[in-house]
Amino acid sequence: MQQLIEAFDNLERTIPAAQFPLPLDGAESLRSLAGSIGNEVRDHLVPRASRLDAPLLAVVGGSTGAGKSTLVNSLLRVEVSRPGVLRPTTKSPVLVCHPDDEAWFRSDRVLPGLVRTDTQFHDSRALRIVAFPELPPGLALLDAPDIDSIDDINRALAQQLLLAADLWLFVTSAARYADAVPWGYLAAAAQRNTVVGVIVNRCPPGALNDVAGHLAQLLAERGLSSAKLFAVAERALASDGLLPMGDVIAIRQWLGHLASASDARSQVAVQTLAGSVRSLAPQLDELIDGVRQQEDALSALRSISEATYRDAAAEVALAASDGTMLRGEILSRWQDLVGTGEFMRGIEERIGAIRDRIVGWFRGEQKAEAVQGAISDSLSAVLVEAGERAAEDTATAWGRTRWGREIVAAEPSLSRASAEFGERAAEAVRAWQSDILRLVAEEGRGKRMKARLLAIGTNVAGACLIIVVFAATGGLTTAEVGIAGGTSLLAQRLLEAVFGEEEVRRLAVEAQRLLRDRIDSVLAGELARFGAVLDSLAVDGDAAAKLGAAAAQLRSAAKAAFDDLTAPELR
Repeated sequence: MQQLIEAFDNLERTIPAAQFPLPLDGAESLRSLAGSIGNEVRDHLVPRASRLDAPLLAVVGGSTGAGKSTLVNSLLRVEVSRPGVLRPTTKSPVLVCHPDDEAWFRSDRVLPGLVRTDTQFHDSRALRIVAFPELPPGLALLDAPDIDSIDDINRALAQQLLLAADLWLFVTSAARYADAVPWGYLAAAAQRNTVVGVIVNRCPPGALNDVAGHLAQLLAERGLSSAKLFAVAERALASDGLLPMGDVIAIRQWLGHLASASDARSQVAVQTLAGSVRSLAPQLDELIDGVRQQEDALSALRSISEATYRDAAAEVALAASDGTMLRGEILSRWQDLVGTGEFMRGIEERIGAIRDRIVGWFRGEQKAEAVQGAISDSLSAVLVEAGERAAEDTATAWGRTRWGREIVAAEPSLSRASAEFGERAAEAVRAWQSDILRLVAEEGRGKRMKARLLAIGTNVAGACLIIVVFAATGGLTTAEVGIAGGTSLLAQRLLEAVFGEEEVRRLAVEAQRLLRDRIDSVLAGELARFGAVLDSLAVDGDAAAKLGAAAAQLRSAAKAAFDDLTAPELR
């Protein structure tokens, strides 16, 4: 059994990785399933595999008003569990055991999530322990909350307790034995091969055999033909609130046999344990499929945001290379700098005779700064517009799915650029302009080259290089093409006079790369907001693989532990 215990321990550690934060179809039931599996492993499978000879836990469950507490009291011939008068009744479950077994049930090995108490409270998470010498050792009775309670906590605890049981005593009534909720639980019992005793209570005396016969037929049809069936006639309770001994004697004898016969007790423990392990396989497969769907949905949202911001970056890069920027303020400032060709002739003269610098050199530097300012303003505006549109487009695309729509509704700021984006965009453009100045300064480090660069000034050279980068004419109108073409040619001739044709080409390529890096960086900061929201949903990217490995380990350990009983089903 040691391998099986290790497999259970691993599964218990792995189950929390199964997270279903997105409201996909079935996500709520998968969350409930993951919780149920975790509870079952902790409450039943680990303690039972650790001690096959431990006392059996028989959980008495059933529908509201079926008479569970009255049945427990009648079996023991004393009131240990107060029947609920108000519905729904929130009361602590009651566990009755022989004093010799009390230490086991008071330990944290069984139902560790419940607080032990000696008094019955109106608190469903408190487990009242009653040591009762008249109950045979080896078997405990646990009066559980109603399985169909309208109180969510009661209903969840009822399910948890039934999954912790070695044996079910399922109580229903003649009026309600065909209800859907009890049969859902009984179907789970059949799947787990749990040993089940079904008590149909409050049967009209004249219909006792008919009700019992019909219920037996329904049980057989649903794979529970081996369930023990008991019918209790409807009659007024005695003054002590107990059913007559004759009505419950058969149930007492059956339970007494299970408690006293070690072979029978062991068979019940092993049968339910093996069946529970076998039933986990399809449940784990369901969890794994659900986790993969969550991962796929999150990946799709992430891909949408990444593609949108990638397109935005490409859009800005295109605007900065297809001539689009050579309009408006930039073009005006450039024309102010170069004039009608006098500036170019002056530059050529200064390159030929550096010492004959003229006052216009200083005016050129100042006007170059104006060009740089126009570039900063215009390119920043293009970048901000692209970032704002990317945020809006991403939020819109996410909103086409219910889960994406819920994320955007919870984080409405995602649908617009961040408050700091405008300043960050401007900083990115200014940083790129600094990159350009650094490029031309580094290129002019040689003595002769340095002299040529000093003849025109670093700012002018930097402005010229940016104009060359912006110079393609793909985005311009017919009237603008000639202007842009002349602008580009003039800037290129100036740079070639300083650095040479091949170096200018290389500088332009490097300047474009640096611009794309700056664009990508600032837009990546905006994209990160969407990624952070997805990351906060706490889906483990390896969850499906971890669950699959835990399921495989459990199958292998179960084959070894239950070879004779369950090997065929586990293959």
